[in-house]
Amino acid sequence: MSRTLELHDAGGTAEQFLADQRVAAGYTRQSKAKADKSEASPRAQDEATERKALERGCSFKGHYRDIGVSGYDPNAERKGFDRLMRDCRDGLIQEIVVFDVTRFSRREPKDMIPVVLELFSLGVTITSVAEGPFTPDKPTELVMLIRRLQAAYQSSENKSETASGAKRAAGRFGGWTGGTPPYGMESYAEQATRVIDGKPVTITTRFLRPTPKSDDGTDQGGVVVSMVDRIFEHKDKPWDGKKNAHPGSVNSLTTWLNQRRIKTQQGGLWRTPTVKRVLSDPRLAGFAAKTVYRTGADGRPTRTVDGYRILRDEHGDPLVIGEALIPPARWFELQEWLSGRGRGKGLTRGEYLLTAMERLECECGRPMTGSPRIYKCCRPSGVVEPGQHEGGNSISQDALDDHVARRVLEVILGASDSPETRDIITEATLRYAEFSEDPSIRGERASLVSARAVVTRSMERLYDDLNSGIYDGPVGRARFRDEKEQLEILLESLGRRLVEVGCPELPALPLEEWGDAGHEDPIGQESWWGRATVAERRTLVKLFVDKIVVTKATYRGGTARACRAEERVTVTMASAGPTSEGNGA
Repeated sequence: MSRTLELHDAGGTAEQFLADQRVAAGYTRQSKAKADKSEASPRAQDEATERKALERGCSFKGHYRDIGVSGYDPNAERKGFDRLMRDCRDGLIQEIVVFDVTRFSRREPKDMIPVVLELFSLGVTITSVAEGPFTPDKPTELVMLIRRLQAAYQSSENKSETASGAKRAAGRFGGWTGGTPPYGMESYAEQATRVIDGKPVTITTRFLRPTPKSDDGTDQGGVVVSMVDRIFEHKDKPWDGKKNAHPGSVNSLTTWLNQRRIKTQQGGLWRTPTVKRVLSDPRLAGFAAKTVYRTGADGRPTRTVDGYRILRDEHGDPLVIGEALIPPARWFELQEWLSGRGRGKGLTRGEYLLTAMERLECECGRPMTGSPRIYKCCRPSGVVEPGQHEGGNSISQDALDDHVARRVLEVILGASDSPETRDIITEATLRYAEFSEDPSIRGERASLVSARAVVTRSMERLYDDLNSGIYDGPVGRARFRDEKEQLEILLESLGRRLVEVGCPELPALPLEEWGDAGHEDPIGQESWWGRATVAERRTLVKLFVDKIVVTKATYRGGTARACRAEERVTVTMASAGPTSEGNGA
């Protein structure tokens, strides 16, 4: 009988047994070798880490200390930390307890990530008295720890940077420069010493963190987390609703919030634009961001928020503005949902194969919608438009589905027959790679592309200003060169980051499975198509089709009605041109 089973027989638990076997050690570090009465003094750190280890049910091995050693300088010799790592590798320690993450390290994350990954591979938990445990079996906690290390490094880096003023410095380094914090976040002050005009000056920078939690979950931070959890719970599930919005859509979230009588930041009712704006805010993921306002008819910015632009450092990485309420990877995945299908867009309502994909159109250019057993033009009844079809335009659902499916299967079964077919397969492969890719990586790439476009436009405006004479004179030319150099550095950094993120790997399309050549009818009942769900069929259409246009019938059906879809329907297959851009995700 195992020791764990014996423990169960004795009335204990496996968790208690494992906790009893864990050995924890405290790590204490302070840059200046002095004892003071602050909460982060070496003595206070020692007491707090030992107390935390015992609270977590671990036996305490002792303290590993580096006093008078910088956690920011990559060349600093940390003998205590090196000894701690050796003992972890030897299996003597299963948990490291620090006062806060800044004691663990203030070095650049790229230097510390290998250390963290090694500790996690050894099964070592890193516990912060201030932030809680970061366990190796939870990938999201790894992301959170890396972000906290980034914040610690950024904080230390900020202290050594030259700034022209406190507010400008706060904005440059990701500090909160004022105003109302985003819904779900609150600001807090942190003092730092910076060199201004050659002199060290202590300034106060404000950062953001999630609002304090309430027991009933009605705190703003808890509300945001509940909204995100609701989206992720429902977003990939089939939806057969006829009238009600998809439960993971923005419309549904708006109704859900108002039914629970949860108030907005201003104490009013929620509207769908407000919900989407709150969830789109990069500051929820700990990123500094600039608000982008919608432009009015006169070309001037309005007070209506159109979105946010993530602020990035000279390396192209997002500036950290504080603690994250939503883990960054989860936030990027959320943005994909909000931008592509925020109100149920792209989700099939029941049995319709071709609707809600921005592919099915009437000859008049309007979308076609699903109605019992047919697809029909969405132009309102009685509306007459010059040069367009008279009356309605509809087509049999079964006939159109059958026609489109056979066009797709023709390409799949004849994948190597012609250059045109091979081009379609190539584009479908690129789209399939995007479908298969981690949404957080896809979101990060989209964010970088957007940031690069913004910097490029700024560069163009800079040259326009130069041509208009704004930078005439020695002072103006010097300022132009400085701004040009900064933009070029940022543009180059964004390019490097895009290379690091890379393009999605190209997987092999399962053409044989889709084609199912062993069956006489490629879309028959026993074929892959015949066995596939509506969602699986829709995915195949998205991969291989750009547009489906239906013309109005020029004949009456009579007693022997025939749809003649091959005469009325034009199917444009996948291509890399403007028609297909953005449709593959």
